Amino acid sequence: MILSDAILFANEVPEPFDWNRLGEHLPFEWIEAALVEQGKASIRHRRLPAQQVVWLVIALALYRHHSIGEVLAELDLALPNVTAPFVTDGAVTRARQRLGAKPVEWLCQMSAKAWSSQDKEAYLFNGLVLLAIDGTTLRTQDSAANRAHFGAQAYAKGTVASYPQVRGATLTHVPTHLVVDARFGPYATSEKAFAMELIDSIADDSLTVVDKGFLSAELLCRITTRGRNRHFLVPAKSNTKWTVIEGGPDDAIVEMQVSAAARKKAPELSKTWRARAIAMIDSKGQKHFLLTSLTDRIAFKAAELIACYARRWHIETSYRELKQSMMGMALTLRSQTVDGVMQEIWARLLPTT
Repeated sequence: MILSDAILFANEVPEPFDWNRLGEHLPFEWIEAALVEQGKASIRHRRLPAQQVVWLVIALALYRHHSIGEVLAELDLALPNVTAPFVTDGAVTRARQRLGAKPVEWLCQMSAKAWSSQDKEAYLFNGLVLLAIDGTTLRTQDSAANRAHFGAQAYAKGTVASYPQVRGATLTHVPTHLVVDARFGPYATSEKAFAMELIDSIADDSLTVVDKGFLSAELLCRITTRGRNRHFLVPAKSNTKWTVIEGGPDDAIVEMQVSAAARKKAPELSKTWRARAIAMIDSKGQKHFLLTSLTDRIAFKAAELIACYARRWHIETSYRELKQSMMGMALTLRSQTVDGVMQEIWARLLPTT
């Protein structure tokens, strides 16, 4: 199930939700493994043991317009207790705090890996796994904790946004839209910085498509050197300058300078770096260029790479659906705490939600 289809399914599914159906795509054994892996498995008897709290977090991501109490009551997630028939909001908060965000993160990454490995050969692009890195920003509740940790956008004359914001970047499997890995954090951190943290999660024998906002020698060279047979595809900026080493005006090997600032930040970089520049014409008849490390013109034809880049925009569609399903016209995330925000993000990125 691709992410966009899963989001649409989550919005249209009638209540009460069929948890057995969800369990077919998210085996209970995976939840147990996530809790054991992160040392969060419940030992003593609780109204809300860790396993139930994971389902609660997922349900809260699905039913974001419902209160916690409504979700608990509708889905009957709390274990019965005749002496305390009601679970208080405080008990739910403490249960979520005990769980933390790491088990949900582990579950998201594990399930994405399992799903994307199915029929893997059918999804390859000329023998390469097709991935995309993209950035996004989500809004949170305006709590003191969220504002202190995540911060907010600053405007002219010193004013700031009325709500804290989370910035991040995701690594997505393009054919299925499954989020392979993600990094989220304070708004002041750049999307490029989060993208740098995703490099080690890129598979060998892969092509990673990125937006021109990520065009930097540091990021792109690390994609190709941190693994085996890893490549990039990125649009050039209008002011990108290069020297043609070989080839024609529409398909050439080019050499670009690495700025002194970039080399100071990343001393392993050379003074120059090379890529293949491929011309493409947009809908308005204007010429643009794609840069790629795939320099073999026979194995990777220009037209195929241009079409490959167009597929990347499906990820933008998934982002729009993700944001709309999470927030509608309201705030994106309901949690008042930093750990709660991260829980919600990972739960919403689960391929089954």
